[in-house]
Amino acid sequence: MALTSAELYALILAALNYLQDDGGQFRKGQEKAGLTREEFWLLNRFRYFPGTVAPGDFLTFGPYASLSTYEQQLESLVTKKFAEMVDAGRYRSAEAGRKFVEQLYRDYFAVIARHDRLSEADVQRLGLLADRVVGFLVRQPEVPSPITNAARSAFPENTRAWVYVERRVTTLAVFRDDAHIAAWREDGWSGPRIAVSTALFKAAQPLPSDQLRAAVSQLNDKDFKSAISALHSGGEVSHTAEDVYKLTPAGAQARQVIEDMTDRNYAVLFNALSPDELKELHDLLEQVRGPVVA
Repeated sequence: MALTSAELYALILAALNYLQDDGGQFRKGQEKAGLTREEFWLLNRFRYFPGTVAPGDFLTFGPYASLSTYEQQLESLVTKKFAEMVDAGRYRSAEAGRKFVEQLYRDYFAVIARHDRLSEADVQRLGLLADRVVGFLVRQPEVPSPITNAARSAFPENTRAWVYVERRVTTLAVFRDDAHIAAWREDGWSGPRIAVSTALFKAAQPLPSDQLRAAVSQLNDKDFKSAISALHSGGEVSHTAEDVYKLTPAGAQARQVIEDMTDRNYAVLFNALSPDELKELHDLLEQVRGPVVA
């Protein structure tokens, strides 16, 4: 049976559970530095910009947050001495920030390099196949891939086999972000609207207003209210007198359309390899994932 793009993405994520397993060292390093997850996300993405960066530039990589949220987080990084303001509204990573990120990745790669679930020949083959797919993705014209391209631009000089594989398989997962953004933009959605719709789409039950607001805390009040208004106008969301929100059948269907379009976009990676090579990639990823526990 041929693998669907959604199944391949799920397999890639499962393989990354092993490939990215450093015993929690990376996360602990971030927490020890006193950075929130959102602050580290910004600090880490300074690597994608050769010069200075404006808060709005981060919307390319995270269009689900409000501009004011990035402004506040950048100011927090400045206060913590990990970033510095160069001109009004423009920032760069401070020396302390650069050294911190470099050391964090150096320690992370040292652990990743000791993985041993594949033979040396197989891990090198997996790296070669994954690298070819990544190279194809940044050149293909069908789906804009700025996030994938940025991730590729930050590949380390470290060529140890498992590090080489981990970076490239991670980038195959990153392309899903590009595929998703291209899907909702093609269908005329905004970042805040898709963020609120997604929170309700993934929720097991309808969400009280305070829980919904917390689920999209990266949005400011203006963008949150605008997203809710847009969903109401489209008949995609309803709420009770107790302020409990849920997607309407039309809203769930509209959101599913975006999932289907995302799967379609992600499927372009199948064009990177021959059928035999795709099977080889699949088999190697299965071995990296390891046995599935029932």
